[in-house]
Amino acid sequence: ADMAVRWLEENYRANPFFLWVDFFDPHEPWNPPEYLVRRYDPHYSGTPMLHPNYGPADAYTPEELRNLRAHYAAEAELVDRWVGRVLQKVDDLGLWDSSVVVVTSDHGTAIGEHGRTGKSNIHEKDDRYWPLYPELSHVPFLVAAPGLPRGTGLATFAQACDFLPTVCDLAGARPEPPEPFHGRSMAEVLRRGSGSHRDFAVAGCFAQSADGHAPAKCSTPFVVTRQWGYCPIGSRGAEELYDLSTDPLAAKDIARQHPDVCRDMREMLRKHLMDLKAPEETIRMWTRPGGIKGAWARDY
Repeated sequence: ADMAVRWLEENYRANPFFLWVDFFDPHEPWNPPEYLVRRYDPHYSGTPMLHPNYGPADAYTPEELRNLRAHYAAEAELVDRWVGRVLQKVDDLGLWDSSVVVVTSDHGTAIGEHGRTGKSNIHEKDDRYWPLYPELSHVPFLVAAPGLPRGTGLATFAQACDFLPTVCDLAGARPEPPEPFHGRSMAEVLRRGSGSHRDFAVAGCFAQSADGHAPAKCSTPFVVTRQWGYCPIGSRGAEELYDLSTDPLAAKDIARQHPDVCRDMREMLRKHLMDLKAPEETIRMWTRPGGIKGAWARDY
């Protein structure tokens, strides 16, 4: 943050400029000042919990898990403060009326949700798949730019691939990529402050299969509409379905009660992958429930 502030002070008149500020925190270790941690967990007296185990949450005692959450909360608060210093410098230099400013993240982390901690399964004693549930895939996307409504929220879906075309559009840039972007600009929806950009969103990662089945221990997709959250390959290999309108953290699987919704969501994912010209083996892997246990995946 200090470096970004200094860079802005030295370069803010050198228009146009592009500045990417990457905070590795709040990645682990979660080691903020202890007085910040104490605000969230004032009475803990055990070993400080600084790092998720990327495995089962029941490896922690309830007190340890609460302390792990406290360390994460304090680390996130500390990062927020330093992001604020960069934004304060944008304000000091009068850049809001001539700049596109975006704050976002690549993923979240589990701290006990769905019985796990971390973002993916690398634990020797955990044989579950790890769907990209909301605590991992629902990330912030805050945008300020000339002509956008201020202080408002927009209830629509976007995906990471929409970031580049959106920023280019807001900045008036006209790139000519060698291949079309997978994402599309949501600038017009942002300018209106209303409307819909996507009807659904897909969170996923790259994984390779030796036999057409999803390899065990890998992160599996999560598909979201306004009502539903769907895992084609859930924690134990079967489909999972959640009514996000009443269960926003996807805690209660209701797939057995709604096979028709599962079928529709699976077809939505299949068509999405086909539209992106995904390899046929990838489409089959992510739209055929079930898999093999015991093999490690190489995924991120």
